[in-house]
Amino acid sequence: MPRFARPIPCPSCLRRILMTSMVALTLAGCIAMEKPRNRKPVHEGAGFQAAQRDFGVEGETRLLSTSLRRDMDLDRCRANTQYDNLPILRPHDSEAPISRGDLLRVVVLNDELLSGDFEIEEQGLLRLPQLRAFRVHGVTTDALERQIRTALVREQLYRADAPPVSVKIVDRAPVRIHVGGAVYEPGVVEINQKFEQERDPLRQEAAGDLSTNRTLSGALRSAAGVRPDADVQRIILRRDGKEYRVDMKEAALDRKFYDPYMMADDEVEVPSMGCFQPGLAKQSFITRTGVKVQLSNLTVPALRNSASAIEEDARSLKYGTTLLQILFKMNCIGGVAATSADRHALLVSTNPLTKETEVIRRSVEELVRRSDRDEHNPILLPDDSIACYDSNVTNIRDVLSTFKDLTVPFGLLGLL
Repeated sequence: MPRFARPIPCPSCLRRILMTSMVALTLAGCIAMEKPRNRKPVHEGAGFQAAQRDFGVEGETRLLSTSLRRDMDLDRCRANTQYDNLPILRPHDSEAPISRGDLLRVVVLNDELLSGDFEIEEQGLLRLPQLRAFRVHGVTTDALERQIRTALVREQLYRADAPPVSVKIVDRAPVRIHVGGAVYEPGVVEINQKFEQERDPLRQEAAGDLSTNRTLSGALRSAAGVRPDADVQRIILRRDGKEYRVDMKEAALDRKFYDPYMMADDEVEVPSMGCFQPGLAKQSFITRTGVKVQLSNLTVPALRNSASAIEEDARSLKYGTTLLQILFKMNCIGGVAATSADRHALLVSTNPLTKETEVIRRSVEELVRRSDRDEHNPILLPDDSIACYDSNVTNIRDVLSTFKDLTVPFGLLGLL
């Protein structure tokens, strides 16, 4: 046999190699082609966000040719017009009403006995010396001044000409209210809490209290903000057995808006429009400031994500962050194009309307390359989970490597 001649592998060895390669290719292809299933056809746009649907032909006009950020899928929105007949809560010149727990400074001219600082009791009562209790919850300071002057004459402490009375709110107390409907964390919230390190001694000596947190926007933020499906033009405020409608659209648009003060035991209901409004999925006075998500980018099984260079700031994101933006933070984009460009990502989200889990699969390369990426790029919601999967080339390489590892022991035993 010539020196340069090599033995031809046996036919059975060639068959084993060919079968191993075919099995590896089949396994890698099947795993890569598997698509998540949902109860609703999320891939057709029936999910919470229209951007969760599958890619179609780029540039198609069957949906909307305008930008997703403004118009897309808003035809599913249904305004809650049954609330349009409710009285609208509008700005007024008088001071916001007194609530239980508020601290009042009452001054009766030249009368030290009746003057002083008084806290409103749990029943909404104000008790002044030698006078019957006043029910002041929901009453303005101007109205209370007139009531006190009338009582001074009625109780014969003064003749017909009662002295001037001044009532000022020195400190507005924290209040508990119920917030329900299209907010992320419905339930009872406490707003306007004041911590000692935040108190200004100079302001404590002054009359009056500007409580920027004891407002409707503060209550909505304490409930983790309104959801993207909220009807912000018809927020319902229930107070003392009456219902009012409050329009907070200007707050969502970051414009000047009316922000009514809240009182103890107020109830706030945020109706849902049944659709995802991208304009509400951003930071504003009535939405949340950020979201926390769960991330996984493991090229091989590992004990933790630190080996994949996922930092803590990648899990706490600004509200309005999109899937494509987080993929960069997860190091899912880049690398050797021949082996890495075919990666895909998995997004697991909860539909707040149905409480069902929705799972979508995205080709990272298509999300980067296509010009209509915004129409297929979901906005991340609280507690979303994102995972990156390797490309088909990497899948095949690892499957072949696994077969190699499995055949080595058999080769050593002479079984192959």
